[in-house]
Amino acid sequence: MSEVTSLQLKQREERGKGPCARLRSNGLVPGVFYNSKGENISFTVDNMALGKAFEKVRYSKMLELHIDVDGQVEKRNALFKKLVSHPVKRRYDHVDFIGIDLDKEVQVTVPVETVGRAKGVVLGGKLEILEERVMVRCLPTIIPDSIVVDVADLDIAEKVFVEQLVLPEGVKAVYDRNYPVVTIQAGRGAKAGEED
Repeated sequence: MSEVTSLQLKQREERGKGPCARLRSNGLVPGVFYNSKGENISFTVDNMALGKAFEKVRYSKMLELHIDVDGQVEKRNALFKKLVSHPVKRRYDHVDFIGIDLDKEVQVTVPVETVGRAKGVVLGGKLEILEERVMVRCLPTIIPDSIVVDVADLDIAEKVFVEQLVLPEGVKAVYDRNYPVVTIQAGRGAKAGEED
């Protein structure tokens, strides 16, 4: 697992449209942290810092929140639950974080990454990623950065299905049906089994 991203937050008492609008005009984003234990903390976070953190973790990686509560910093492990962007201005309007326990599994979507030059591509086919992200279940500390699919042996018209994915130890794919993740589409003049 890569290094955990941290983010500084400050608890807020004021609620409502007026106070939130003032916060946004000062480069701050109002948000809420909540978890299964019933905690519910309203906070503000710097807009630029929030954007940088989101670029690193998106909705699939854990981050460590450092929440300033009356001068005392409390740490919480969390995932992005919802991030609302302003429709016109380059800023965020609201963010929700959901708290997680390090010893309890979570479900997240992880990007798909391909490695190798497919046999079918050499023959004139085209590699197509049918699912850019795959839902997995695992402990928060072992969420993979990506699901790596080796396509070197893939011929034209062949597919790699979700149940065929090679996943890190402790990581399981979550699916109702065995859907295809990547395939080699036939290019112009390309035929399955064609020799060089």
